[in-house]
Amino acid sequence: MIGVVAAAVILAAHPMGNLSVNHYDGLSVFLDRIEDTAIIDSAEIPTLQQRQGASGPPDAYAARACGELAGAVRGQAGDRPLAWRVTSASFAYRPGAAGLPTSRLTCRLSAPLRVDRPLTLTFANPYRGEAVGWREITASGSGVRLSASSVPTRSVSGELHAYPVDLLSSPLDVRQARFTVEPGSGGLGAPARVPGADVLTRYTGLLADRLNSLVGADRLTVPLGLLALLVSLVLGAVHAALPGHGKTVMAAYLAGCDGRVRDALAVAATVTLTHTAGVIVLGVLLSVSASIAGETVLGWLGVISGLLIAAIGTALLRSAVRPASQHGHGHGHGHFAPSGRGVVGLGVAGGLVPSPSALVVLLGAMALGRTAFGIVTVVCYGLGMALTLLAAAVAVRRLADLTLTKRLYRLRPYTATITAVLVLLVGIGIAARALASLL
Repeated sequence: MIGVVAAAVILAAHPMGNLSVNHYDGLSVFLDRIEDTAIIDSAEIPTLQQRQGASGPPDAYAARACGELAGAVRGQAGDRPLAWRVTSASFAYRPGAAGLPTSRLTCRLSAPLRVDRPLTLTFANPYRGEAVGWREITASGSGVRLSASSVPTRSVSGELHAYPVDLLSSPLDVRQARFTVEPGSGGLGAPARVPGADVLTRYTGLLADRLNSLVGADRLTVPLGLLALLVSLVLGAVHAALPGHGKTVMAAYLAGCDGRVRDALAVAATVTLTHTAGVIVLGVLLSVSASIAGETVLGWLGVISGLLIAAIGTALLRSAVRPASQHGHGHGHGHFAPSGRGVVGLGVAGGLVPSPSALVVLLGAMALGRTAFGIVTVVCYGLGMALTLLAAAVAVRRLADLTLTKRLYRLRPYTATITAVLVLLVGIGIAARALASLL
C-alpha cells in the first residue's frame, strides 16, 4: 500500500520544480488565420498563491487570465500587428507533491491572417516573464508552407504533459519565434533540442518525490513519520552537496585558521537554525500572499548570502594583511583565530536560502493540518545540510596535517591571505550568480 501511494505521488510531483510556471505556445498557421494554443502549467507553490488571490469559479478565472494573456502576446505579419482574440479558455487543478495541487490553464487564441504570398511572421510571449520555468514554442502549418523557422513543429514536452526527464538544471527558454509562410505544403521547423540533467540532480528529485509522498500520505503512522524524517535528513545532505551552499568557504575558513571541531559544530548549528527559520517565514508569506514571487525572494536571499560571505572575506583579508609589527614579532601569521561573528556569519550564509523542496514539504504539511510535523521535517532537512557542510569542513581541516601540506610548508605564512581571498571571491561569485538569475 505504501509503495502504491509513493508511486502515485512520484508521478504527480512536478518535474520542473515546485516554484515553476511553465509556458507553451503552439502556433498553427492557416491561409486565413493564425491560432495559438497557449498553455500555462503552474507548479505547487504558484498554484497555492493563485488560489489565495483568485475569486469566483474556475471558468471565470480562466476567462480573465486568458484575456490578460491575449493582451500580452505580440505577433506581427510583415509590418502589420496581429489582433489576438480568445476563442476558448479552460482551467483545472491536478494532484501535486505533498498533497498540494498543480494547475493548468489552456487558452486558445486566434488572429486573422491572409497568406497569398510569402510572409514573415514573428511572435513573442512575455506573459509572466519573471517566473522561472520551461518556455516552449512550436509552429506548424495547414495549407501553407513554413520555412526559415526558428522553432520546431512538434513539442518535445508533449505540450507540457511529459517533460523530458528532470530538467531543473537546464529548462527550455524559448520566448520568441520567427518564420516565413507561403501558400503550399511541407516545410520543416528548427530541430528540437532536448536538454538533459546530471545524475545527482535526477536522483535528488526522486528523493524529494519520496519525501513528498510520505508527508502527503492519507494516514501518517509513526513508522511513516520516522521514515519521512530520515529521508528529509538524507535529502538535506544531498542537497548541500550541490554547488552553491558554502562548502568551499567553510572548508577554507576552518583550514586557514585555528578552527576547532566546536567551531565547525557552531557553523552547522547556525545553518540548521537559519535554514529552518527561512523556510518557515517564506512558507507563511507565500501561503497568505499571492503577490510574492518565491523565485524572486530566493534570488535576493542568494545575493544577500553572497554579499555576507564577501564581507567575511574582506574582514579576513584586512586581518591577514595587518602590519606584522602589531603582532609583536618579526613575521606574519600563517593563520588567524576564528571569530564568533565570522563563525555565525558563515552559518547564516550557508542556510539563508531556503530549499524549494523543504518549502513545499512545509506547505503541504500545513495544508493537511500537520504543521508541527512539517516544521520537524524541515529541521531534519537543515540538519542534513549542516552534516554535509560540517563533513566537508572537518575533512579539509584534517587534510591540513597531511604530508602534502608539509611539502608546501613554505606557503604557510601566506595561508591566511590565500584563505581570505578565496572566501571573498566565492562570496562575490555567489552574489553575482544570484543577481544574474534576477535579471
